[in-house]
Amino acid sequence: MRNMKRLMRPQAAGKILLLVGLFAIVGLTSVSAWAGTDEEKQPGVAVQVGPKAPNLEQYAAEELCGYLKKLYGIQTRPDEDNSADAEMVFLVGSPKSNPAVGKYLPPGAWPELSDQGLAIIPCRVEGKLAVVVGGGSPRATLWAVYELVERWGVRYLLHGDVLPESPGKLQLPDEPVVMEPEFRVRQWRVVNDLPSGPESWGMADYRPVLDQLAKLKFNRILVSTWVWQPFLHLEVDGVARGEAWLWFKWHYPITDDMPGRQLFGDAKEFWNPDLPLGASYAEFSAAGEQLLHNLMGHAHQRGMESVLTATVTAFPHEFKDSFTGARPMSGLSKYTMVPGPDTPMDDPGLVKLAKAVLQTSVNTYPEADYLQLGVTEQRKWSGEYRQAWQALDAKYGLSKSQEPKKGWTLEEILSEAGRRKNYPGGADRAVSEVKADLTTLYFLDRLIREGDVFRNTKRPDIKLVYYAFAEELYPLLDRILPPGSETLNFVDYTSSRILKRRETLDALGGKKIPATLIYTLHDDNVGLLPMLVTGSLHKLNVALGEHDWAGFSTRYWIVSDHDPCVAYLARASWDAEATPQSVYADLVENVCGKQCVSDMSEAFRELEKTTVLLELKCLGIGFATPGMISRHMRAGHMPSDYVDAREGYRRALAAVRRARKNTRPAGEPFVDFWIGRLEFGIGYFDCIEATRRATTLKAEATIAERDGKAELAKRKHAEAAEAMRRALEISRSMLKSYARVVQDRSDTGAIATMVEHIYRPLKAKAEQWAHE
Repeated sequence: MRNMKRLMRPQAAGKILLLVGLFAIVGLTSVSAWAGTDEEKQPGVAVQVGPKAPNLEQYAAEELCGYLKKLYGIQTRPDEDNSADAEMVFLVGSPKSNPAVGKYLPPGAWPELSDQGLAIIPCRVEGKLAVVVGGGSPRATLWAVYELVERWGVRYLLHGDVLPESPGKLQLPDEPVVMEPEFRVRQWRVVNDLPSGPESWGMADYRPVLDQLAKLKFNRILVSTWVWQPFLHLEVDGVARGEAWLWFKWHYPITDDMPGRQLFGDAKEFWNPDLPLGASYAEFSAAGEQLLHNLMGHAHQRGMESVLTATVTAFPHEFKDSFTGARPMSGLSKYTMVPGPDTPMDDPGLVKLAKAVLQTSVNTYPEADYLQLGVTEQRKWSGEYRQAWQALDAKYGLSKSQEPKKGWTLEEILSEAGRRKNYPGGADRAVSEVKADLTTLYFLDRLIREGDVFRNTKRPDIKLVYYAFAEELYPLLDRILPPGSETLNFVDYTSSRILKRRETLDALGGKKIPATLIYTLHDDNVGLLPMLVTGSLHKLNVALGEHDWAGFSTRYWIVSDHDPCVAYLARASWDAEATPQSVYADLVENVCGKQCVSDMSEAFRELEKTTVLLELKCLGIGFATPGMISRHMRAGHMPSDYVDAREGYRRALAAVRRARKNTRPAGEPFVDFWIGRLEFGIGYFDCIEATRRATTLKAEATIAERDGKAELAKRKHAEAAEAMRRALEISRSMLKSYARVVQDRSDTGAIATMVEHIYRPLKAKAEQWAHE
């Protein structure tokens, strides 16, 4: 068993030691196991819940019964009192929800728990072996069940459980286990964008992953939506939405010639299965709303809160004439309208539109626990930032001297932003963000703190999360934001880049306002390549703990790579001494077998190092958009960083293949996944290399033609055509490797994406060059 003090916050350790002493005095430490030989039957077991057990506790008891059957062949079901004929009893719940807990625990044995605290406490029920499995709330009771089951050897992966090879006899703990989280916010992002992200997921895809996240004790989902998606219908002053779409209006046809065709059934186009393809806007929007209702409903059934995004500075294109100075957003979101630099902060049309977004959001989704308000990635609205500062300063005393006295005048803040290092877009972008964010903070302050925008809605009590405001404004947020608010913070695109500016985390912390940090598991700028960020996140965990941050929120597109990382996050959220190495060893031993630990740990270390290289030096290499391969059609050798990354993948693949020889049958899919993914990653670089060689040969042919060297030009054209054909074959092979090990709809979406943006452009180019 784990050392109990390691699972407690330091201030609680004394109480737990007293609790252990109490159990020793009353003779309960003898409740350690069912004593018997392998030939003997397992004991009769009762799982007892309270007569008015909440739904989550009833579900927790059902889950416990399910694992008792899977692991030990024990048939039982939850009941209010079925212990008469049992030889072993599980009491599920707390003294408040299950009277038997208070009846059979010795006085003072139930610990003082927060709403997230859990307890597994051995006891006796009328002389029989027993254990209380409960928590400070129904969802904490569910987590207590999953903690107990994990101690029986089950490991929770994102796509299912791995059971122990030989569970043996049913074991009960021999001393109390009491746990409180290190991080109270453990948030998982859903919806988002792109076919390779969960924008493509229906409920059949979401349910199993959310079920696994509940086992890993995640406690929130962030429903991260975009303006163009079919999730929020707006009507303001006679203008109404009439169009919605997925993934930036791109399309991904499914054709018989494509690699991985067998993954897509009879589909003609890759699409979200819960949303009607080709339907009217009204049908599309209704289905979108139903999907979010189902998603938040299932999260609540598994003890997770829901956070819904509401953007008040970006609007559907139908509202381009609804406010002064409206402009299309930069980049991929060109159909989204945002305030321009000179849009007045008090523009009546903008105010009315923003109020409609907030009110429609909570009226459409009253089940949401939080509403997240934030800024767009590329800000434009900055023309009146000085007026915004003056108004906020006059109201909240921002420039008054307080500790720490740093950057609390406008000039100091802008100067600080101008010194921001290693930031994508440079210091000019940082300064622009500060200016735009001051404007938005003033705008939100007028809407929410002065306008009381939620008063007559279905959720006047909605809790607010403020998202992604410039880091130079962190020291001011506790004065500006409404009481009870939280912040979700975006320091940089990847964890390794955040670590380059780790001092930023000192400025906010959670002493005055709960603050969470975005943990990027898989950045879209690196794209669809294999990634593992556990080491970087471990360092961030340490930093967040030092500065009292409330927790983290994941950011990802592809999910399947991240079992090792998520296993670490799940354990480290409750045990500050957990390390990537210890979690890797535990995960691999229980999934694959002890003989695989060394090789798989080596593979993960190589993959972590390669991920850092990709994050710091190769952003954009696999951005899954049109031009995904054409941006690599350049003459010359492949960049050395790409060569190094491929070598890292090769070393990782060699280690995984060694592990494959020793893995137990239950671990074979886990190892085979990494073989397929790493073969794909190596093939991706091979494809880039072949594409560059083909482009180089084509350029040489053009030069030869210019110089009148007809025979040389002919030969170079033929070599270029053959090199392009080779690039096409490599792309087919790498996609087949990936298709062999797909885990979920993000993986199939990644295949569809790369067929459209890599395979088909290479095929067209190869055919063109072959006939020139």
